[in-house]
This record gives sequence, structure tokens and C-alpha cells, in this order.
Amino acid sequence: MTTLYLLDLIGVAIFAISGALTAGRKGLDFLGVIIIATVTAIGGGTVRDLLLDRHPVFWIDDPAYLIVIICSALATLVWVRYHTPEPNSLLLADALGLAVFTIIGAQIAEAAGV
Repeated sequence: MTTLYLLDLIGVAIFAISGALTAGRKGLDFLGVIIIATVTAIGGGTVRDLLLDRHPVFWIDDPAYLIVIICSALATLVWVRYHTPEPNSLLLADALGLAVFTIIGAQIAEAAGV
């Protein structure tokens, strides 16, 4: 397992947590939380892959991404059920996810010659 792949999974997990926190604050049900977590976690990478003409899209080629998203969203739901999240937890998750995906996106773009 390469460092880039591990960072990518960590970034997906962080953004899935961010999406789950946002969906939970809006009062969505379990399915809504999973959908918002999924879109939040892989939406930007999907657009990146489409713009760079990389096929198949990363999460279609490797189902580990979807497993990480679902596990992260479920863990967030369980955590929030028993603990009150800090007011800045969403901001922290977004900042960490953005930092990780900036590094990954730059490396992928460089490898693609863009």
C-alpha cells in the first residue's frame, strides 16, 4: 500500500465524517447521511478524474473507497449519538480533508502532466 493511496483513503474518511456531520445537523435519516457522506467524500475526486480523463474513476475501480465512506459515516453516527460534537468539529474535518486532497490532487495532476 503506497503512501498516496493511504492518504487518499484518510482524506475520503475525513470528508465522509464531514458529510455525515453536516447531514446529521440537517436531521437527515441514515440513508441521507450515507448519501451526503459519499458525495462529500468522492465528489471532488470524481470531477478531478473526469477533467483529467482518467478512467475508470478511482472509486469505481477500487471499492475500498466506498467501504471507508460507509464505515466512517457509521462511526460518526455512533459517536454523535453518545457524544456531543465540538462546535468546530465540522470546520476541523473540512480543513484536514482539504489539506490532504490538495496534496493528492497536485500529485495526480503532476503525474498526468497538467
